[in-house]
Amino acid sequence: MSTDIERAESLKNEGNLFLKQNHFEEALAKYTQAIEINSSNAIYYANRAQVQIKLENYGSAIKDSTKAVLRDPNYLKGYYRRAVALSNVFKYKESIADLNLILMKKPNDNLSINLKNDLNKLLRKIAFEKAIEVEEEDIFKDIQFENFKIDENYNGPLLDIKILKEPFDLEFTNLNHEWILKLVEYFKSVKSGGLIPKRYLYAIFIKINKILESEPVFKEISMDEKKIDNENKFTIVGDVHGQFYDLINYFETNGYPSINHSYLFNGDFVDRGSWSAEVIILLFFLKILYPNNLHLNRGNHESIDMNKMYGFEDEIKYKYGEASYKYFTQLFIKLPLLTLLNNQWLIMHGGLFSKPDIKLIDLKKSLNKLKNPKEGLEMELLWTDPQDENGYGISKRGIGIQFGPDITESFCKLNNLKGCIRSHEVRMEGYSKQHNDRLITIFSAPNYCDSTGNKGALINVKYENNETELDFIQYDAVEHPAIKPMAYTTSRMI
Repeated sequence: MSTDIERAESLKNEGNLFLKQNHFEEALAKYTQAIEINSSNAIYYANRAQVQIKLENYGSAIKDSTKAVLRDPNYLKGYYRRAVALSNVFKYKESIADLNLILMKKPNDNLSINLKNDLNKLLRKIAFEKAIEVEEEDIFKDIQFENFKIDENYNGPLLDIKILKEPFDLEFTNLNHEWILKLVEYFKSVKSGGLIPKRYLYAIFIKINKILESEPVFKEISMDEKKIDNENKFTIVGDVHGQFYDLINYFETNGYPSINHSYLFNGDFVDRGSWSAEVIILLFFLKILYPNNLHLNRGNHESIDMNKMYGFEDEIKYKYGEASYKYFTQLFIKLPLLTLLNNQWLIMHGGLFSKPDIKLIDLKKSLNKLKNPKEGLEMELLWTDPQDENGYGISKRGIGIQFGPDITESFCKLNNLKGCIRSHEVRMEGYSKQHNDRLITIFSAPNYCDSTGNKGALINVKYENNETELDFIQYDAVEHPAIKPMAYTTSRMI
């Protein structure tokens, strides 16, 4: 008969195997079972912390790694796990403190040396950017896009741009569905994604800025049920995360955006995937072509902190140069934060609020488009997550809160909603229904980071007799060129 210690070790070994296979939920369960048998073993907590890091549950990872070092103050891997998790919730100095503890005992630890160097470099960069930061009323008004020449080697679709003087605006006279298809084929023709001329890129900045400035932080959309079904399509897309080839698969099978087929992208268009530039440029062109049919909610990855860490900043600077990146950051600030569909479903990237009795009319009055929301309603819309238990809980991410079924039920009843649709979390089936079907999570990046093995999903919305119905379409990941996620960054903070 095996002892408790032997059974716990066996469970740990099973967890290790699941972790190597990227079966994170199964690994989490095995480590938890091992801890339930033997709660004094630091290794079990550190291993579970590693799974939480893989699941991006950095708050939970900090808790587990702290428990590891409390049980064994000499177990250096526990400090390293905590340092990684802390760095991912922007607590860079606390992370460095843990790394210093490791390096006092093991001065040649390469992982700790490299991560500490990355963090110090990032802190210097942040300090430098803050020192030179100036309040710019409008960085878009001085763009001289016509000064950029089109490279003679460019073989993508040509864009005719007409300058309107009074008031100043740009018109893309030949931008249509066929042009979009040519752009897609051009992007696909180059392994790393084809580059558009900077003349076009900066023209996009000018045009998209005007469009987004005219949109409220809280959008309201009503589908026209007078149209016949095939002229009244509406699709909701969750996190895309730079997975360009999966995005194109959605369009090719579910239909491209058009005046008869609206799309709402629910944030996290960029980061992680190595075609984030192609994804956001395509979405911006579609937004210009169909401003009333292509809708973009902001996600937590449409922010400066996340873009520094998860690849978008480095990718843009590599593909289009240092100067272009600041325009993307300013455009992300101007994105709406939430959308009300048919007065029945509220759509946001993250989730609900720490104030359970907030009304939609109050949200309309109080929400603002902020640069880098780290507190308040704006942060909660981008960051919060659901939980199975009633009430509120501490965030497993280390940012925001968690809210239970009773919170969702109360909010929906108060505001006469059928429910809420959010994204923000991987779902193995591409979507989930929680909180008595009042809360939908939609995630549209299949095989996230080329490792998770999840499906992606879309929601096709039907509206008839004043009723909104949701139809879920699941997708497997499609093949893409052999370029790894975050190929343009060397960060060791993830």
